[in-house]
Amino acid sequence: MTKRDMRQDDLHSPPRTVEDVPGHDALVGGLEVWPQLDPFAATVRWQLLQLGQLVQRSVDRVAAANGLSHAEVAILGALKRFGPPFEASPSQLQSAHWVTLPGLAKPIARLEALGYVTRRPNPEDRRSVIVKLTLEGNRRMTDIIENQAPPEYWAIANLDPERRVRVEAVLPDLLDLLLASVPADDQAGLDTT
Repeated sequence: MTKRDMRQDDLHSPPRTVEDVPGHDALVGGLEVWPQLDPFAATVRWQLLQLGQLVQRSVDRVAAANGLSHAEVAILGALKRFGPPFEASPSQLQSAHWVTLPGLAKPIARLEALGYVTRRPNPEDRRSVIVKLTLEGNRRMTDIIENQAPPEYWAIANLDPERRVRVEAVLPDLLDLLLASVPADDQAGLDTT
């Protein structure tokens, strides 16, 4: 049995408890220094951090394999998600992929140089532009989505129905709870719709 087969079996095995997660004992042991902290909350936060890092690295790998940066893939993906005519203003792109407006200029310029996007004046705001996905940019993003999906995508896609229901039930509630607990400034650029 290969590692991949074992992982596939894990997708259909009974769910683990927080105590079963690798590193849990070390984390809880460290909580002895801060006895006022809730071990469950600390462990869940640590797991969320691990998940975020895993997804970030995975997107970075896929982007690099295509000669792109994470931000460039995020922009192409955002334009694709907007649907036909696959265009948006930088403000719309900012809310779609959590990058500040100044952080968009360089990746948009590079994507334009690669022929993946075009820019034209925004008819509603002469100080702004509209960024549009080109046919080649659309093809590239479609290839990335359809043929280069990272392992965690397939792990999630292959969840058994029971786990799928549980994940679908808890993640929106957790996101709402976390968004309600952080200042509005820390939510800038998050697409919460």
